[in-house]
Amino acid sequence: MARSSLIEFQGQLASRLQAAQQTQSESRWLAVLAGPQRFLLPLSQSGEISAYEVPAALPHAQPWFAGLVNLRGVLCGVVDLAAFLGIARASAIRNHAQSRFIQFSPQLEINAVLLVDQLAGLRTPGQFMVDESAPASTESWLGMGLRDASGSRWRELNLAALADDPRFLSVV
Repeated sequence: MARSSLIEFQGQLASRLQAAQQTQSESRWLAVLAGPQRFLLPLSQSGEISAYEVPAALPHAQPWFAGLVNLRGVLCGVVDLAAFLGIARASAIRNHAQSRFIQFSPQLEINAVLLVDQLAGLRTPGQFMVDESAPASTESWLGMGLRDASGSRWRELNLAALADDPRFLSVV
């Protein structure tokens, strides 16, 4: 029963994501969890969401580079977001039942996906306030800290800037 609910949720989220990208929807972000941290991915920079599948390993790659997957005939590099950010060890045993691949928007012209631990739905700017106590980021692709109504901390992750980051592009 729980599996069918998850499949229904994924279908609804995929439909809402597609509708939000095609219209001037109020939704602005796809909310995801990577390790214990929460991130907001701009819908305009996000692509398809896919279920987790075991990537083919790439010898001599960075520990955060999980390998390669074939998604609808496109070979994509898999970056474990939590490991890339140093939040979790890449070799950590994780339950991938809720893990998802988030593709970069085709406009960014990068065949890569982010491996996230869980989807948390779509979010709008009205659901957040600036978190004045959030530490400043040294990374150009991490935006300001935000808090939601429950007090949870979030950070926007600019996928376009991440796709141009030399460290992100240096997988071996």
